[in-house]
Amino acid sequence: MRKLYVLLIMVFVASLFFNGCSKSDNEGQEIDKSQNADLIIKDSTGEKVTLKMKPKTGDILNYRLHIEQNGSEASSLNQDNEIKNYQIMDLYFLNEVMEINEANVITYKVRYDSILVSIGASDKDTSYSLVYNSNLKDSVYKKSDFVTFNALIGNDFRVRVSSLGEVSTIYDLEKIQNIIYKEYGDTLDSDEKEIVKKSLEDQLKELIQTQYQIFPEKEVKKDSTWTSVQQSVLGSFPVENILNYTITSIEEKENCNIIGLTAALDFKVLENTYREKTTGINYKLEDIKGSGSGTIQFNITRGCIVYKETEKSLSAKIRASLKGQSATSSKSDVIKLKLELL
Repeated sequence: MRKLYVLLIMVFVASLFFNGCSKSDNEGQEIDKSQNADLIIKDSTGEKVTLKMKPKTGDILNYRLHIEQNGSEASSLNQDNEIKNYQIMDLYFLNEVMEINEANVITYKVRYDSILVSIGASDKDTSYSLVYNSNLKDSVYKKSDFVTFNALIGNDFRVRVSSLGEVSTIYDLEKIQNIIYKEYGDTLDSDEKEIVKKSLEDQLKELIQTQYQIFPEKEVKKDSTWTSVQQSVLGSFPVENILNYTITSIEEKENCNIIGLTAALDFKVLENTYREKTTGINYKLEDIKGSGSGTIQFNITRGCIVYKETEKSLSAKIRASLKGQSATSSKSDVIKLKLELL
């Protein structure tokens, strides 16, 4: 059943969204500087911004998303032998603004054109590495772990995003799903197909949300900060991600108004113990430390993020116990993300 769970990206830090627009497919297109100018107000109290995405229908946006994860893990079960691992992903994709409804919900057509993945792990005695290239149909391309990537390449689907940057719906995935089903020889029953469908939708939604910034509902003054609190899960432990954002600049570049933002992460563990029902093993989260930061450039004229770079780190110890016996493992991860124009 493991193979039925769709691989997109595995991260130890759960869902942190420091929450992209291209020149290439719109070069030569004249940009109206006055577009969305009403979202920036200058008065005696200073500059204030209503942070909303208000793109034009037909706008074509190209991205490169780079995600890099480096981690290490050691456990008393293997004499604290440290195992290091890494995963590097580059995704090249297109977004086209298809529709904006009366509620200002934006529908994008999304198409992935190329995906590159490097994975590796090592300890003091051995090492392992693997490189996947969606444009190279070699032995790695045929591995079951990359079935979803293969199915995504060149096949359009739709995404609905609110003007405040929250991804609500992903649909028109039937062609991609059918490709995945066929890779398993059309042997999946209805329940297994539903697992693939749900996994694909959930993981795509998480991945695509990183392309956007979730904005506040109220206007924000330059140099002021707002806070966003997000509930998530770290392994099986519920946590609260506390994100603090600040508008640092409002500048005109290439006939567009660009809003500069910085982001900082703090978090709180809501429950540090967990009991696995099937095995009866008790887990306790100990000595946890984490932080994160990021910079974002939002083109408010065209209604898209033009650049984003974030980094987050986490280290923790987890104690597992059962019937008087216990073992401790330590784990650390650093995850870097960069979204940029091509």
